[in-house]
Amino acid sequence: MTKPFTIRPATASDAGRIHALHTHSVSALCKDHYSPEQISGWLKNRCPQGYLSGIAGIKRGEMFVAEAGPQIVGFGHAVPGEIRAIYVAPENAQQGVGFRLLAYGIEKARAGSHRDVCLDATLNALDFYKKAGFVEVGQSSVTRNNILLPIVRMLLTA
Repeated sequence: MTKPFTIRPATASDAGRIHALHTHSVSALCKDHYSPEQISGWLKNRCPQGYLSGIAGIKRGEMFVAEAGPQIVGFGHAVPGEIRAIYVAPENAQQGVGFRLLAYGIEKARAGSHRDVCLDATLNALDFYKKAGFVEVGQSSVTRNNILLPIVRMLLTA
């Protein structure tokens, strides 16, 4: 069971911990849905500095973290109309961290006049997003370091 946690805007000093969590989460939670080659391509050339643009964002607060004591147990990234990322530390999966991060992200994504929220779901996260009310609207793929990663486009309507 995860310790109580809070959600707050990410800061530049979080970039290293976000990077470590992201790498750990993808490696552990996506391995049953993506090949080792796909995971390697997904994570290749990532570094903590790569998260800084999302942390600074157009408006501070695009990226946010779930923090239990000094430990980051998850992070998310949302912009108006879209959830760009929700990742949870594998040891904290299925303990409510992801749903709280998603709820926080949806609130951010619905800011202003945006009511519908879209996202690109990894194959391992489909059931998670369906439980939150998202529906599949199409299948696609993204390319990371010349490796195709299948994803599912999803939508949450107001």
